[in-house]
Amino acid sequence: MITCPNCSARQLDGTIFCLECGASLIDAGPLEPTRQLAMGASGRDEKAITSGLAGIAQDDTGPLVTLIVVGSRCAIDVDLSDEVLVGRADPTRGVMPDIDLGQFGGYDAGVSRRHAILSYKDGAYLVEDLGSANGTFVNGRQIEPERAIKLRHGDEIMCGTLLLRIELRGNQQ
Repeated sequence: MITCPNCSARQLDGTIFCLECGASLIDAGPLEPTRQLAMGASGRDEKAITSGLAGIAQDDTGPLVTLIVVGSRCAIDVDLSDEVLVGRADPTRGVMPDIDLGQFGGYDAGVSRRHAILSYKDGAYLVEDLGSANGTFVNGRQIEPERAIKLRHGDEIMCGTLLLRIELRGNQQ
C-alpha cells in the first residue's frame, strides 16, 4: 500500500494519482496539465474545514471570511490578513496552496494548482484569477486573468467547475 503525501489516504501499490485528492504519487515525471473542461453546480454543514492558515492566530481585527464548498457542504474559515492562494496541492512539484481544493474534487473540477488569489485591500474583498486553465467565475461571469474583482457577501466563486460561496463575517458585509 502507498500513503498519499497530501491527504494520507492509503492507495494500492502502483497507483499514480491519489483517488481521494488527485495528488501525484510518483516522485518525478512530466508535469501533468490541469484537466481541460468543456464549458457548459445548498447549505452549510456543521463540519468545518480550515485553510492552511489555521496555525496563524486570528484576532478580531483581521478580515475573516468563510468559503462554503457548495457541493460538499463544508466551510473553510479564512484569515485574509495576507493574500491567500487557492488551488490544488501538488507536493511533488512543491505547490502547496493556502486553500487546497483537491480534497473537494478539485482535479476533476479543473482547478489549477495555482488557480486564484483571495485578498483584502483598501476595505475591499478581492479575487484574482492567476491565468488558470479553466478560469475563475464570480456569480456566473468569467473574470479576466490577473485582474482583481471585488467580492460581496454571498457571491459565488467558481474555480473551474468547483462552486464556492463567500460569507463575510459580522459587520464586514
